[in-house]
Amino acid sequence: MEIDGTMVGDYYDRLDELYEQTGGDHIHHGYWDPDRPDVNRVSAADTLVERVVTVGGVPAGGRVLDAGCGVGGTAVFLADRLDCAVDGITISARQIERAERKAADAGVGDRTRFRLVDAENTDYPDGTFDAVVALESCEAMPDKRRFLAECHRVLRPGGRLVVATWCRARTDLGVDDENLLAKVRQDFYLADVLPLPDYARICADVGFADVWSEDWTENVRRTWSVADPANNRDNPGYLAKLVRSGGLDFVRFAESWRRMKQCYDRDVIRYGVFGGIHAERGETRG
Repeated sequence: MEIDGTMVGDYYDRLDELYEQTGGDHIHHGYWDPDRPDVNRVSAADTLVERVVTVGGVPAGGRVLDAGCGVGGTAVFLADRLDCAVDGITISARQIERAERKAADAGVGDRTRFRLVDAENTDYPDGTFDAVVALESCEAMPDKRRFLAECHRVLRPGGRLVVATWCRARTDLGVDDENLLAKVRQDFYLADVLPLPDYARICADVGFADVWSEDWTENVRRTWSVADPANNRDNPGYLAKLVRSGGLDFVRFAESWRRMKQCYDRDVIRYGVFGGIHAERGETRG
């Protein structure tokens, strides 16, 4: 099945409520520190945003593009914690509604703006932003090179890119693992999933300097165990609520969750973070 933007937008229009009920304000992985293994899923998701922002060097008070902003959790964090002015873009109209509501509730509606825009082809002038953040949206982009080139275009000289994304573990997967990955791509409407080193090479190709990457797989893999949407023994009414709100979509959602856990267990998918600088001569990451 060939994935396009309309399919991805429709997917999140249908399932955002299920994602939020499972993971709170953030529809992405959690990050668990080795010395704090027992934090809950929502706290771990907050920690992941904090770490992405820190390792990416997103500047306080800067103008930031949140590319693939989901329901606004990251944008609200940036506006609230770092006093950034944030443009969040998505191809899901329902996500915009939810993001605007969350920003208003958090008191940062004046520092956030959410727009229905394709991240591969935005209407921003060159050099608009101090940073571009893409948290688990790159895997859904049909053309990774075009997306990263667009990130480079809208950054000012010295601007920072940081991307967290699902990655293929390696290029030489066996037949069974390739079939599993194909099912997950269908489940989550992923156009393609590349190995982490490929993303770093593309970043350099489109003009980023001081490109870096980190593998966070071991810190995020618990996401698919602690928040299984069909297995919450602490809240007996939780499953019934999800079934009522999601119907057949919930059944498919729960099955796709299990397949993602299999991907981590079998080292089919890994979790990568990478970035770079739209650098002037002599500028380095730090």
